[in-house]
Amino acid sequence: MCGIVGHVVREGVPDTDAVKSGMAAMLHRGPDGEGVVQMPLACLGHRRLSIIDVAGSPQPWQSSNGRYTLVFNGEIYNYLELRSMLEKEGYRFQSRGDTEVLLAMFIHEGTGCLNKLNGMFAFAVWDQVERKLLLARDRLGKKPLYYATIGSSLAFASEIGGLRGFMGIDTTIDLHAAHDYFAHQFIGRDRSIYRGIKKLQAGNYLEYADGRIIRSRYWSPPLPGPSPEKLQNSCEELKMLVDDAVRLRLRSDVPVGCFLSGGLDSSVVVSSIRRHGADVQSFTVGFRDASFDESIQAGKAAQFFSTHHRNRIVEMDVLATLDKTINAFGEPFADPSALPMDYLCQHAREHVTVALSGDGVDELFGGYRRYFARRLMQLTEIIPRRLRLSFFMNAFSWLPENETYFGYSRLKQMKLFSRLMQALDESPRDPLAQVFTLSECRALFAESDITINGFDYLSEPMLENVDPVSRMMLADVHNYLVDDILVKVDRMSMKHSLEVRSPFLDYRIVEFACRLPLEYKIRGSVQKYLVRECYRDLLPGDIIKRRKHGFAVPLAGWFRGILKPVFESTVFDTADPGFLNKKMIQQIWNEHQSGHFDHGFKLWCLLVFFHWYCHTVH
Repeated sequence: MCGIVGHVVREGVPDTDAVKSGMAAMLHRGPDGEGVVQMPLACLGHRRLSIIDVAGSPQPWQSSNGRYTLVFNGEIYNYLELRSMLEKEGYRFQSRGDTEVLLAMFIHEGTGCLNKLNGMFAFAVWDQVERKLLLARDRLGKKPLYYATIGSSLAFASEIGGLRGFMGIDTTIDLHAAHDYFAHQFIGRDRSIYRGIKKLQAGNYLEYADGRIIRSRYWSPPLPGPSPEKLQNSCEELKMLVDDAVRLRLRSDVPVGCFLSGGLDSSVVVSSIRRHGADVQSFTVGFRDASFDESIQAGKAAQFFSTHHRNRIVEMDVLATLDKTINAFGEPFADPSALPMDYLCQHAREHVTVALSGDGVDELFGGYRRYFARRLMQLTEIIPRRLRLSFFMNAFSWLPENETYFGYSRLKQMKLFSRLMQALDESPRDPLAQVFTLSECRALFAESDITINGFDYLSEPMLENVDPVSRMMLADVHNYLVDDILVKVDRMSMKHSLEVRSPFLDYRIVEFACRLPLEYKIRGSVQKYLVRECYRDLLPGDIIKRRKHGFAVPLAGWFRGILKPVFESTVFDTADPGFLNKKMIQQIWNEHQSGHFDHGFKLWCLLVFFHWYCHTVH
């Protein structure tokens, strides 16, 4: 795992100082080594976290004839198989790692190599003869890549912070990106918070030559198909795919461990690791508040799998970690589960350099409660729209909410159901989870000069003929998984120089899952149905039956306690960006303090944004 940065120009000299500044800003991504190559029209830099071929494979890596130069962040898990194929074609290798294999694959097949890579990656290749740059990102965007045009030149980096040394980038706030942030707690698609900085989207590559940019998509997940003939056949295929994905992700020259919550997803991964005969260290962090804690269940799972388990009960010091956690993202990012993820990655990194996780199961196999809620919502559509909305929006609004995790509160679940119904009514082409609904965003941005319209997350994946629940899941795969979950995991793991690998995000499993019909994912009241059925004979019954918990934090109580003075001083007493409705913010704050409403997620979004603004822009 690494950090990459570079600058290519149409004419003149690339900014080597800015490249070196970007490398310094990303020290956390690669503390084991660094390298920079200055060429007539390009300068590429790299920071290395050594995982495979620890003593070799320095970057930037150049071809033997000097034509091609590569900088690469990530892992190519099937590099041994690709190496064997290339050796049969006459290639000879100097190193034992995946970096040289990646460059050889590109030289051999051009952009066609992207379809043969199984891994997580973001890389750049400079062709000195053609004077062309290729930027590419893995199918699901597990590794980040930002870029900016400066006149006719192009700069790129693994993180926004890696671009701060370049002069001439437009760093004014993109209000449409800000709207995206408040709606969904992250900034999606190709946007960043800055007008002049873009993300290369997942499954895309970019070619730069002679000052011009061409972007292309090389992969998209498939749509659901007809039901397979036999459930047993699907189970056998899923287990085979998971076992092979885990096998590839156990390849490492440094210690490997795994995250273990005691839930279904991580337990499946650990089960596969043990079937491969590997000893494994498992890691969990627990909390004093029982409604947010999973450490007891994790301990039972670890005992069942006979892992070397390391559990740490933490007193989450949000004040001590707030600045570093928020700043790690380089732009507003308000998924509060980044806080416990930070602790978990720090805990694991004390013992291993690589950790496997169960990420992706919920989006691929129907694990989130709102998928079930969306299915229930279809049953209410026989009621006239106005009556339906009036009942669900008003039936529970007068009841006060407690500070318990929503999974243990029927009232909170019903209020969330009502909000989902409102959100889909206001913006039917935005099936993502919303923090501020469309009408709330319009009120929040009342002081701005932008027109707030609903998001359209359904046209790009061509989902018009897919059932509403599968449509929601595929929209999450395209957006929430890529721009929230994987961003959180990347930044928090890289903050501690830890590499996290996700077997369920092997593209073969993603394609398999996306083709499955909904009945294989949600059947009756059972979510992740296929996964539970397939592993029923391999996991304890309590794990098979256990409902999703989630990596949550007690936001409601924090904003009435430890974060109350922080919020008031940051949001009300500091510089104002000028486009947010402070009266609405005050109303949200007052309602939360009354104890009648739990606006924890809204307040966290606001706190993170104002913190970012005060420390970065103002």
